[in-house]
Amino acid sequence: MAYRSITTVMHDPDDSGAALDWAIAACRIWGAHLNVVCAGVDQSDPGYYYAGVQAIAIQENLSLAQDAAQRIEDRVKSRLAVENILWDCETVTVMLNGLEPFIADHSRFFDLAVLPLPYGETRRRTDVTVFETCLFGGDIPVIVVPDKVVFDANPETILVGWDDGAEALSACRAALPLFATAQATDICIINPPADRADRSDPGGRLAQMIARHGAAASITVATKRGDSVASELLRRAVERGASMIVMGAYGHSRLREAMLGGATRDILQTTTLPIMMAH
Repeated sequence: MAYRSITTVMHDPDDSGAALDWAIAACRIWGAHLNVVCAGVDQSDPGYYYAGVQAIAIQENLSLAQDAAQRIEDRVKSRLAVENILWDCETVTVMLNGLEPFIADHSRFFDLAVLPLPYGETRRRTDVTVFETCLFGGDIPVIVVPDKVVFDANPETILVGWDDGAEALSACRAALPLFATAQATDICIINPPADRADRSDPGGRLAQMIARHGAAASITVATKRGDSVASELLRRAVERGASMIVMGAYGHSRLREAMLGGATRDILQTTTLPIMMAH
């Protein structure tokens, strides 16, 4: 298995471009085709305006979205024109409530999506929509890239956040090509429950699966020392010099994580490393 078709979505003309740069570098090394969606998102809510100004407001917001899409397209094409990779650029203008069905239908035909972090001071609700729609609507793995992070073609270590769940296993299957490029894969298990099926050999079956794909894997069973599983995974990743974290997304419902927190949301709010997630 190899990544041959990668997509990314840009909707903010002032985005740092870290995810785009990471995707370009990955496509250069992997020999993959890069698709870039340049999306102008009309934030209008037609039911919000008074009837007398509704048409004017909608038209103004549509014009702003079209202008944003064009600015993003110009920036992306200028960036890609100097690259020796296969690429295409798709420019669209959509209303916010139409973004999810568009991304869901579009992303399902790609091996992987590379996106900016969905949470942070400069992020918008659109970032969360795109991220979650690729995971659930497109059903593809997503690599989220923090600002100022560059692609590592020869990673020393990749850290796996393993909880024996279906989501984590999906992420590990998606990451098999990445494991093969790393010198080591560290399967990190934090506070494993005593009644789990693999309690006598936690992570052993995953390590065997990874090894059969020609990658080296080690297992670490750790106790949570910080406030959350996310902080412990990040601490471990920094200690090991990891270039990426691989983990499942939303083991609990998104509503529960939004209200009460959870490993997915916590780590996406604090990470300084790229994270591959799948559901």
